[in-house]
Amino acid sequence: MAFAKEVTIPGDTTYRLNATIKKYTLLDVGFITNNAGAFVLHRALEPDKLLEQAIQLKLTINPDLTGFKMSTVAAGDRARIDIFKNPNAPQLIELYHFFIDELVQRGIIERVKHD
Repeated sequence: MAFAKEVTIPGDTTYRLNATIKKYTLLDVGFITNNAGAFVLHRALEPDKLLEQAIQLKLTINPDLTGFKMSTVAAGDRARIDIFKNPNAPQLIELYHFFIDELVQRGIIERVKHD
C-alpha cells in the first residue's frame, strides 16, 4: 500500500495528514522511526493482551511528512481487518476512537468533511 494524502477506514470516515505536522510531535506521541526513516505508531485495541497479540491501529507516515498509511490490523499476521464488523466491536471501536481523537487533537491527522 502506497503512502496517500487521505485514507478511508471502512466503517468509519476519511482522514488526512495535517499540513502543519511536526516531527517532534510524532515522537512525543509515541511514533518510532523505522529503518527507512518513516514514522510508525502501533496502538493495541485490546488492552488485556500484549501488543503483538492484539488487534492494532497502525499508522505509518513517510519521512518527508507528505503521506501516510493507516489501518486496523489483526494480531500476528498483520492482515487488515474491519473492527466495525468484529464481535467485540463496541470495545474495539471505543479504544480506536480514543486513539484517533488524540491524533486529531495533537494535529497529526484531521477528519475530512464531505459536502
